[in-house]
Amino acid sequence: MKRILEKMSLLALSTMLVSTFAVSPAIPQMMEHFAKEGIVASQVENLITVTSLAIMVSLLMNGLIIRFLSERLIIILGLLLMAVGGVLPAIFTAFPLIFLARILLGLGIGLINARAINIIGQFFTGKERVQMMGLRGSAEVLGSASLTLLVGWLTQFGWQPAFMVYLFALVILILFLLFVPREEFVAHSERKDEENLPKVKLDKAMWKMGLYLAFLAFFVINVNTFLTIRIPQIVLEKGIGTAQEASLILSLMQVMGILAGTLFSFLVERLKGWLLAVSYVVFGVAVVGIAFASNLWVLGLGGMVSGFFYSIILTIVFSQVTERTPKALLNTVMTIVLMGCNIGGASSALLPTYLEKLNPTATGAFGIYAVGCALISAGLIYQQIRSK
Repeated sequence: MKRILEKMSLLALSTMLVSTFAVSPAIPQMMEHFAKEGIVASQVENLITVTSLAIMVSLLMNGLIIRFLSERLIIILGLLLMAVGGVLPAIFTAFPLIFLARILLGLGIGLINARAINIIGQFFTGKERVQMMGLRGSAEVLGSASLTLLVGWLTQFGWQPAFMVYLFALVILILFLLFVPREEFVAHSERKDEENLPKVKLDKAMWKMGLYLAFLAFFVINVNTFLTIRIPQIVLEKGIGTAQEASLILSLMQVMGILAGTLFSFLVERLKGWLLAVSYVVFGVAVVGIAFASNLWVLGLGGMVSGFFYSIILTIVFSQVTERTPKALLNTVMTIVLMGCNIGGASSALLPTYLEKLNPTATGAFGIYAVGCALISAGLIYQQIRSK
């Protein structure tokens, strides 16, 4: 039983890694509230995406922070920052304070981000590690979907109560303190540090691969985050549903990640190197479907399809990082890819504004994103043909 509780506590660290966008269903109400203060919609959207910038800062500072704090203390600090920064908007309505709170939330997530994955490698080996890695991905999706669904329910009481979901970080902290003993944590960390890894230089080829995978992650996350932000607005603007129904669609998008993880090995076995190209094609079609959806069912289907292939694409990206990178360079290359991920999330409110100016039609940013998916797919198909 103790071992099960320890596993649950370690998996719980991943449940809030993508909670930045869990409060997206509350965006329309926030826009309406802050419009009275002269704050435009794009500034409200930035409250959601500025967290990604803070995550990047936190990732870049990790090398410095680790010199002064132990891994265990960093995790505790990260969870405290997530709880405080996440809940502050439920207490204060001043825009600058909420902006600061979202930065604190991002700093906390950044401290936990890579460690929630690395800690699995420290505590487990062999088949158990593979199993835990799969469960970790499921925990991330389930946590995000559950929080988003809860936010949708809380929005009926106003936008501020929606931010109370971040109190869950305190629950995770309690589990971590109770069931991940300090002595055992230190022992596993020391064992990891004692591994003598050969020195390998981050050469041009590794940089090229890291940046290539970072771009693929950047693009799909940027589009998916844009969809997460816009779907609640589409539902209300077109009058095809409520904020609660919009949150249900967002939750289903994330739950599709569990199905994607379950079918991933099957799809790789069937499509092999073609899976990435096929995924980008279908993802692009889903984006178009969401743009032209005239009812909740079509919108929901588009959202679920995009959520499924979004997860497939990211899984391929991170799988390629681990498969193609020497162990000694894994953390470095992974940081490059994670930076691409967070830039994609951070720019998801700003970039579409410029894209809509470039394409001032009914499709707006959706159209350019769909074209981008088509171009990337074409490049991947050409690359696959050349490799034959």
